[in-house]
Amino acid sequence: MDNYRNSMSRENLIMLIMAGSILVFNLVGFIVSYFVWKDLSKESDYIRENGRKLLNFHISFVIYEIIAGLSIFVLIGAILTPIVSIAYFVLAVLGMIKYGQYKDYDYAFVINFIK
Repeated sequence: MDNYRNSMSRENLIMLIMAGSILVFNLVGFIVSYFVWKDLSKESDYIRENGRKLLNFHISFVIYEIIAGLSIFVLIGAILTPIVSIAYFVLAVLGMIKYGQYKDYDYAFVINFIK
């Protein structure tokens, strides 16, 4: 039973670190998280599924930010960019809370790039 508890705390700690590093360090955090996910997804179904969702979430929101930033030229971007940024931050924090509770989290507005 202790091994199961240790593995659970290890998995949700890994997911928390991956989500936090992407949120704080952006591109560098994403690259490191991708390689951590690629390596550890062979060992854990929890990390494989939630890591894939996390990476897809961040890729999707980078695309949304680029689109919102480019739409600044049509003046819609001045409204869209802060909304997308706030949604990104709120959804990322909600995901981190769920990972801390060792629960799956399905991010909203995600395009599945990584299958």
